[in-house]
Amino acid sequence: MKKYLFTFLIALVIGFFLSHFFLTQYNDFDGIKVSATGEKLYFIQYGVFSSLESLEENTIGLQNYVYNKQDNLYYVYIGITKKEENAKKIVELYKSLGYDTMIKTFDITNKAFLEALVNYDEVLSGTNDNTAIASIINQVLMKYEEVVISG
Repeated sequence: MKKYLFTFLIALVIGFFLSHFFLTQYNDFDGIKVSATGEKLYFIQYGVFSSLESLEENTIGLQNYVYNKQDNLYYVYIGITKKEENAKKIVELYKSLGYDTMIKTFDITNKAFLEALVNYDEVLSGTNDNTAIASIINQVLMKYEEVVISG
């Protein structure tokens, strides 16, 4: 019996340290935190850059953006929406400004951001004014940075 008790205690201690290690790795992650159990959102990707300096040089003309570092590459996103029609509207806006973009999807679980995005999407759906669209996009990106990235 004592032989099994010692083995059990060792397994418990190792399990505790491994779980602590994996959880702290996730908390230190500096990219976009996504999960398979969230809601699908459309991210409008501007580009992929090999360094932070290259990212900063190529995004000078953009009013606002968020980026995700993954596999030593920086992915820049210039719009986020729940609706595919709105994603296409954002792509068209940036196309008219001379930017090539593409639509990517991610599952996001942050409830506060998802709730705020519903309101932004309603307003975005109801307008075709490029100035209003640009303003809404900037507000969404600021909200995403505030709630998801910093929060």
